[in-house]
Amino acid sequence: MVTLTLCCILHLLFLCVLSVMAEDVDHLISFKNSLPNPNLLPNWNRMNRVCEFQGVTCKGSNVSSLTIEGLPLDVDFNSISAHILSLENLEALSLRSTNLTGSISALENCTMRLKELDLSSNNLRGSVADTTSLAASCHSLQSLNLSNNYIGQAFNHSSPVLAHLKMLDLSNNKITTNKDIQWLFSKLRLLKHLDLSNNTIKGTIPQITNCTSLQYLNLSSNQLTGTIPAGTFSGCLNLTYLNLSSNHFTGMAPPDIEACTSLVTLSLFKNNFSGVFPILPMVAIPRLQVLELAFNNFNGSLPKSISNLTSLELLDLSANKFSGLIPRPLCTGSMSRLKILYLQDNYFTGSIPHSLSNCTYLITLDLSLNLLYGSIPSSLGSLLNLKDLIMWQNNLNGEIPSEISSLKSLRSLLLDYNNLTGTIPDRLTNCTNLNWISLASNRLSGSIPIWIDKLEKLVILILRNNSFTGSIPQGLGDCKSLTLLDLSSNQLNGSIPPSLVKQSRKFVAGLMDGWSYFAERITDNKLCHRMFIFLEFGGIRYNDLMRMPTTSRCNLMGGNPAHISKFGQEIVDNQLFLSLSLLDLSYNQLDGQIPSEISTMQSLIALYLEHNNLTGPLPQLGDMPSLMILDLSHNILQGRIPSSFSTLSLFELDLSNNQLSGPIPEDGSLITFPEYAFANNSGLCGLPLPPCNNRSMPKEDGSRQSSTNHGSSQIWWLVLGLLIFIFLIIGFVIGQFIR
Repeated sequence: MVTLTLCCILHLLFLCVLSVMAEDVDHLISFKNSLPNPNLLPNWNRMNRVCEFQGVTCKGSNVSSLTIEGLPLDVDFNSISAHILSLENLEALSLRSTNLTGSISALENCTMRLKELDLSSNNLRGSVADTTSLAASCHSLQSLNLSNNYIGQAFNHSSPVLAHLKMLDLSNNKITTNKDIQWLFSKLRLLKHLDLSNNTIKGTIPQITNCTSLQYLNLSSNQLTGTIPAGTFSGCLNLTYLNLSSNHFTGMAPPDIEACTSLVTLSLFKNNFSGVFPILPMVAIPRLQVLELAFNNFNGSLPKSISNLTSLELLDLSANKFSGLIPRPLCTGSMSRLKILYLQDNYFTGSIPHSLSNCTYLITLDLSLNLLYGSIPSSLGSLLNLKDLIMWQNNLNGEIPSEISSLKSLRSLLLDYNNLTGTIPDRLTNCTNLNWISLASNRLSGSIPIWIDKLEKLVILILRNNSFTGSIPQGLGDCKSLTLLDLSSNQLNGSIPPSLVKQSRKFVAGLMDGWSYFAERITDNKLCHRMFIFLEFGGIRYNDLMRMPTTSRCNLMGGNPAHISKFGQEIVDNQLFLSLSLLDLSYNQLDGQIPSEISTMQSLIALYLEHNNLTGPLPQLGDMPSLMILDLSHNILQGRIPSSFSTLSLFELDLSNNQLSGPIPEDGSLITFPEYAFANNSGLCGLPLPPCNNRSMPKEDGSRQSSTNHGSSQIWWLVLGLLIFIFLIIGFVIGQFIR
C-alpha cells in the first residue's frame, strides 16, 4: 500500500514537471510567433527540448535563464510581458540590444522568481517612476538594467517603496530633473548600485538620503551645477565608488567627503572645482585607490603629505593650475602602490624628482606641458613596470638616459618639445614592446639607428625637427606595424629607399587602443615652415596648447579641435590597411627620384616630400585610393603631371616650385585647386594657370591638345545650353504660379 502511494506521488510530480515544461514551451513558442521575423529563433520549435532553445538555460527541466543579445527582435514590450515574464521559474532575463520598443509601464505580470532583468540598449520608454513600478511588480527583482533607452518622461509620484532592488542602471537615458534623484533614494531603501550617468539631469545635487546601503553612485556626464552642500554624502558610509565627473560643479571639492571612509574610487574630473588640493579629506579615506581631479581649476602646490595616500593606485591631476615643485616624498615608503600618475597640463616647475623611482609599481608617468627643467633622471630606468614615459613640452635638457633601455615593458616614449641633446641610445632596441617613439623638436643629432626595424610593434616614429644626419635606414621598410613616419626638418641626405614602401603587412592589432591623438598641419608664415604635429592628447586642454612656443608662433589654434583629433585618429585607425598611412620626409636634403614603388602604398593618406632636392619625373599615383594630401613642392621635379593624378581623391595638393611642364590634366579634381598649388613651374599651363599656347606645345602632343580643347569647347557649349534650358523651365513654372 505504501509503495503504491509513493508511486502515485512520484507520478503526480512527474506530471507536474511535464506540465511546467509544456507551459514554458508554450510561452516561448508564443513569443517567437509574435516576432516580425520568427526565423531569428530557428530552433525554438516543439521538435527540440526547451532547454536546447537558443539562449535558454535550465535548472532541472525548467527554464531559469534566457539570454538573447544583438538579435533584431523588433518587438513591443507587451510581448515580453505577456510571454517571457510569465515563465514561472525564470530567474534571469537579458534582452540587450534587441530593438525592444514600447513603454515599460505596460507590464501585465511578472514571475515571482525573477532576480535579474537586463533590457539595456533598446528603444524602451517610460518615466523613472515607471522604472520603480516595474521593479515592484517583479517581487524578487534585485538587479534592473535599463541603460541606453529613452527613460525620462514626465516626473510623477505614483510608485510604491521598494525594499528589494539592489542594482539599478539608468545610464544613457533622457532623465532631466534632479527630482528623480531624490525620488529614487526615497523609494530604494536597500539600493547598493545606482548609475544615472550620461543623462541630462539639471539643477543642483539634492541631499542624498537613505543611502546607508549605497556602495556605487555614478552621476557623471550630466548637467548638474552649483556647489555641493555640506552633508550631501555624509550618510553614505558604505560608499566605495563616487563619480561626479563631467558636470558643472563649482566651489571646493565636496565637503564632508571624508565621512565616506570606505571610498575606493573618487572621480571629480571635468568640472569647475577650485581651491587647493583637498589633502585633509583625502588622507581621512584610508582605502582610496583612484583619485581623479583632472580638468578643474585646482591651484597651488601639492603638499608633501600627499605621500600619506598610501593606497593610491591612480592619481590624475592633469589639466589644472597646480604649480611649484613635484613633491619629493611622493612615493616614499614600501606601502606606495601608485601605478598611474597624470600631472600633465599644469605649471609644475623644478626638476623631476629622483624619488619617483620609488614608485616601483608605476605603469604610466605623464608630466607633459609643464615648466620642468633639468635632465631626465637615470633612476627612472629602475621602474621595471613602466609602459608609458610621457614628458613632452617642458624645458628638459641633457641626453636621453641609456638606463631607459632596461624598461622591457615600455610601449611609448614621448619626449617632444624639449632641449634634449645627444643621440638615440642604441640599447633602446631592447625595448621590443615600443609602439610609439616621439622625439620631435629637440636638439638630437647623429644618424637614425638602423636597429629600429627590430621594433616589430612600432606604430608611430616621429623624429621631426632635430639635427639627424645621414641616410634613411633601408630597414625601416621592415617595420611590421609602422603607420606614421615623420622624419621631416632634419639634415637627412641620399635617396628615398624604395624599401620604405614594402611594409610587411603583418600589423599587430590593438597596439594604439586607449590613446587620444591630436594632429595638425601648420600653415606657412614668416616664423615657421609648414609642419605636421601629432601629439598624445590625453589630459590636455586644447586651448592650453597655446603655451607651447612652437604652436603659438605658428598659429596652431586656427584649426577645429574636433576635426584635428579626428584626422589624427583616422591616421592610426587606418590600421585596417596594415601599412603606412602618413609619410613626412619634408625639409631635408634628399635627392634622386621619387621611387615608383610608392604608388603601391594603397593605405597612404598623407605624403609630404616638399623642400628637398628630388629630381626626375612625377610617379604614377593613380592606384592610391586613400591619398588625401600630397605635397611635392620646392624640389627639382621635371616633366608632365601624369594623367593618373586625375583619379586621386585629394583635398590638399602642392606641386609648386619645381620644373614641371605641359598641360595640367583637365579631368578629375586637379583644376579645382588654387593657382599657388602649381605656381613657379615655368612650363606648366592650363587651368587654374593661364591657358596653354598650342604653338609652344611639342608636336607629338599637338593633336591631343587640339582634341582636348575642342572637347572642352563642346562641353562648355553643352553646359551653356543646359543652363538656358533650365532658366526657361523655371521661368515657365514661375509664370504658371503667378497666374
